[in-house]
Amino acid sequence: MNKRQRQQLIQRIIKDRPVSTQQELVAALLRAGCEVTQATVSRDLVELGLHRGRDLEGRPQYSVAPSDNGRSDAPAACGRMLKDFGRGIEAAQNLLVLRCDPGAAPGLGRVLDELEHGSILGTVAGDDTVLLVCRDAQSAEDVCEYLRELGG
Repeated sequence: MNKRQRQQLIQRIIKDRPVSTQQELVAALLRAGCEVTQATVSRDLVELGLHRGRDLEGRPQYSVAPSDNGRSDAPAACGRMLKDFGRGIEAAQNLLVLRCDPGAAPGLGRVLDELEHGSILGTVAGDDTVLLVCRDAQSAEDVCEYLRELGG
């Protein structure tokens, strides 16, 4: 299992059930067929922007880390997602078609929405494709270039 697959698995595990410690996450990964060290899990949690907070009843639990204003790190998160999961982007009139790894489109669509870019009217995410609707053809070209720069 490569890093991208492992990180997708971590996100799925944390989304599906409460995880309180890195050791619990290591055990859950092992049950899913991914043998990994606690140090690797720790690095993955940081890269994914996950933190250990408290659930509604005060129990420790990993979840997505909130940023200061909810959007302050959106370009960095989008850039990471594009680098890790993006497979190509193409403009067609006022639309952009962004190809990505299977299963990555919903998360990528979310970080694209969080950019709150004035030229992006909205996104539609499938399994491995995100459709971005822009104001017009020129906006689509501008957004395409912006996303290429973010994704490095």
